[in-house]
Amino acid sequence: MKKQVHKKMKLAGAERRQLILDAAMKMFSRNGFRGTTVRQLARQAGISEAMIYHHFPSKEALYDAMLEMRIEENRNILFPIDAAGAKKDRAVLEAIIGNYLRRQLSDSSFVRMLLFSALEGHELARKFVREPMQDFFGFLGSYLDERANEGDLRPLNGPVTARLIMGMAFYFVLLCEIFKDPGSQGLSVEAITKDAVDLICRGITISGCGE
Repeated sequence: MKKQVHKKMKLAGAERRQLILDAAMKMFSRNGFRGTTVRQLARQAGISEAMIYHHFPSKEALYDAMLEMRIEENRNILFPIDAAGAKKDRAVLEAIIGNYLRRQLSDSSFVRMLLFSALEGHELARKFVREPMQDFFGFLGSYLDERANEGDLRPLNGPVTARLIMGMAFYFVLLCEIFKDPGSQGLSVEAITKDAVDLICRGITISGCGE
């Protein structure tokens, strides 16, 4: 009986921690880091300030936890290992662009939070670009270099091309979610992904990215 109660308490603690992270993401994406207090976070999450400090002893610990949460998500959506191993160029690009757009267009709070962080000179944006994004650029850049060396892609600089590819998807999210560009609204992720991948394939491949 005691074992069951202990398990339930641990689950409640994990849920409360996630509740704090979700509330922090919303508040930071709306008000920025300087404009958000722990008291506001507690009110948003419906808990006490003491409970926030119980799970996160400092704001920096909270930022690091949010970053780690997004890094874990990125491992699942931005690293199509199987498609890359099979050298299916189109499948690699469709997975990366499609998954990124699907994630950010369904919830742009992390993008908004990163923009606030960068504009306020906060460490979170620098950490995100220095660490997880470098891993991604390394993965895609190395893949593109390898495929170019094999003669299946045009000669290119893989790391730079990886950044250009991601820049296209990132800017579309900004147009749609931040700037509310009328021409970017109401489009399906599948249609946007197809157009983007078609455009990339015509530019970097020899055969048009058939796979």
